[in-house]
Amino acid sequence: MVESQAFESLLSELERTADKFWNVGRDNAQFLSLLIKSIGARRVLEVGTSNGYSTLWFARALAETGGGEGEVVAMEYDAGRAALARENYRRAGLEDRIMLLEGDARALIPAQSGPFDFVFLDADKPQYVDYLRAALPLVRPGGLIVGDDTISLRAQMKEYVDLAFSSPELESVEVPIDDGVILSRKKSA
Repeated sequence: MVESQAFESLLSELERTADKFWNVGRDNAQFLSLLIKSIGARRVLEVGTSNGYSTLWFARALAETGGGEGEVVAMEYDAGRAALARENYRRAGLEDRIMLLEGDARALIPAQSGPFDFVFLDADKPQYVDYLRAALPLVRPGGLIVGDDTISLRAQMKEYVDLAFSSPELESVEVPIDDGVILSRKKSA
């Protein structure tokens, strides 16, 4: 990992293009990073990495708490954005903690082996319910699942919202940070 000042400089650079790449806001990224640290996560699944901004936060959180361990499995449908993300991972010196998979997450998620401690959904909003159904069996009991943009784009993810709050496997709460997130914890068996 690059030194702290260089990392912050890269984050600031990416924040200037946040609207173009649909990145989460800094407050949201800090919140998600704290969640990862607070549960002692070792494995993170991110659906929709875009140019890698949030992935960098996740990988840094794992580096700080994982004792040299930890992995982010990031997924991106758009090849151009995936190429930018790879370059940003390299610039941050975190490419060894991040595995980037390109393609449709609905096919990629079931091919993964669990368990994951933390899952972040920030891709095609109408498909959130499919991502959740595919990822849930891979999440450890006590693991967290976060769906992004749940206030601003709620109309596009009605089925996901319904499932997050009605599934007997989950306990969920909406957090009004940035464009809103639904934070779900997988219950113990």
